[in-house]
Amino acid sequence: MEKSMQSLKDRMKDVQPIEGDEDFFPNDSTMVRYLKSRDWNVDEAEKMLRNTIEFRRRTNVIDIDCRWCHERPGFHTMRQVGFDESGRPVIYSNFRQAATHRYSAEDSITHVSYIIENAKLTMKPGISTWVFVVDCSGMSLPLCNPKLGYGVTQTLADHYPERLGMVICLNHNTVFHAVWKAIKVFVHRNTASKVNLVRSMSKVKELFHEYFSDELTNWLLDEIKLNKKGPLCDSQQRFWERPAKKDSHDPRGCPSYVAEYVDNYLEKKETSNQRVHRPFPTMIDSLSGKCCKVQSNSSRDEASLSDVSGTSSDCELDSDKADDIEIPDEFKIDNSAVKQISVS
Repeated sequence: MEKSMQSLKDRMKDVQPIEGDEDFFPNDSTMVRYLKSRDWNVDEAEKMLRNTIEFRRRTNVIDIDCRWCHERPGFHTMRQVGFDESGRPVIYSNFRQAATHRYSAEDSITHVSYIIENAKLTMKPGISTWVFVVDCSGMSLPLCNPKLGYGVTQTLADHYPERLGMVICLNHNTVFHAVWKAIKVFVHRNTASKVNLVRSMSKVKELFHEYFSDELTNWLLDEIKLNKKGPLCDSQQRFWERPAKKDSHDPRGCPSYVAEYVDNYLEKKETSNQRVHRPFPTMIDSLSGKCCKVQSNSSRDEASLSDVSGTSSDCELDSDKADDIEIPDEFKIDNSAVKQISVS
């Protein structure tokens, strides 16, 4: 391993670091992740790392922003909401809160990049992965489909190897399984093994209590319950705003995360000489008094028509029924798609 590490270092000497992104390269931990993701094959690790450096240089990813969230509050819902017991950032998303009927690969990749690049700024030394909690309430094919999922997972695999700690998917049913079945064949087996599909609320609670603090567990259970109901109450639709009532549920995140990284953001931004964690884009606009007028989204009020989420039953879903779901051509993965050979 030491020999492979030194060999990769020697090969990368001609690459100029990106100004402001020196924490990524040159960095020993980065090189270890890329070598590990390619089973310590130096040739493949070098090619992958060079491609990522070019990607980061081209997109200026450390300063990337999500214009969709600024232009239409609530367009995306994925946001960091706290940390697990190991200190890994926990990132939550819910389809019912989305202020749009359709996502594209471009907007989704941009938003995911924003969230995880900023999550990295909250990670203490020794922490290298993150956890996703995907609440499928309100899911529809235009919001989550094989083609879209493939584009996002490929970007994560290509440019964020060895970063995925765990994914917890809940409130899913047959349509989700059809989407996952189509994507899974392109996903590295080690990555797929990190995805937990949990249907019953009893198992959700068990998993949450295993990995999360009581504070985050209680926040997630409250958030999931409120987002399961339709139509959403105003505070859940405007999840980027501080709740009007002091002691009510705060959809921005669990109390400790909000206190340290959201409510104090503007002060930290003005007083810190270093890059600071930026919370969900629309939360920043709300704090700054620059939030655009919220556009109505009838899909929230008509959630029962498009919702493909599961129930809280302890009966697990028969995933074989996913074969009966017909995915429209516009949502299918292109024939030119390739299987992941890296591990995210």
